Amino acid sequence: MSEMKINIKFSGSTLVAAMLAALLASQTATADTIEINNFWAGSGSATIDFTGVNWHDGSTVTGLHEYGGSGGFLTYNLTADPSRKNGFQSFCVDIFNSFSFAVASTDILMPASIISSAAAVDLGRLYTNHHAEIDSRSSSGTNEAAFQLAVWEIVNEGTGSYLLNNGNFKATGTGSAIAQTWLNELSTASASNYNANIWTVQSMITTGKGYAQDVVVFAPVPEAQTYAMLLAGLGLIGFSARRRSSETT
Repeated sequence: MSEMKINIKFSGSTLVAAMLAALLASQTATADTIEINNFWAGSGSATIDFTGVNWHDGSTVTGLHEYGGSGGFLTYNLTADPSRKNGFQSFCVDIFNSFSFAVASTDILMPASIISSAAAVDLGRLYTNHHAEIDSRSSSGTNEAAFQLAVWEIVNEGTGSYLLNNGNFKATGTGSAIAQTWLNELSTASASNYNANIWTVQSMITTGKGYAQDVVVFAPVPEAQTYAMLLAGLGLIGFSARRRSSETT
């Protein structure tokens, strides 16, 4: 989240090995250099209020009140993409810590399962339903802000219902009516085609403050045939290993 002043202080067989890497990537901690560069497309402004438990560290928060920018982030993995050719979009999930845009080569990416499983599922459903409205680099500021408000509500609300004007987390601002409409849809069961991966991006500032920010990055759910190919490949590896063992005894 921005410091709420618009300055935004507020991831045997070659084929089988590749599939394994892809399937486990979201569960294995990495140490890539990440840069949160700017807003992905348009942005809006929001006022938020929160009283409740900080899911990040379990501390009690009372009367948090902030104002600032809202929208998806233009994000780069500088380890894999040092020339910044392939930016992707992430969204803030952490209203308790701060960071600065474009702090190059100082952000360490650590995937973390730090939100509730129910919230992770609902984030995936939200993105499945509405990613078309925010995927483009020319997305409207209203839609970008609406999606960000919905993400904050899902992650930070602990009362069991998603209402921007009530509960632990409250928000007003650009796109709030759209965000509430999208949140209302989640009360009806629906499938999700995307996983929500939560990454802790920690900035190793030379002053030692170590600002941190948690963001969500969405990835397609692997198709069933991918798992079938993986199991088949593992079976072939096992068969090959047994055969070599038989030949050497």
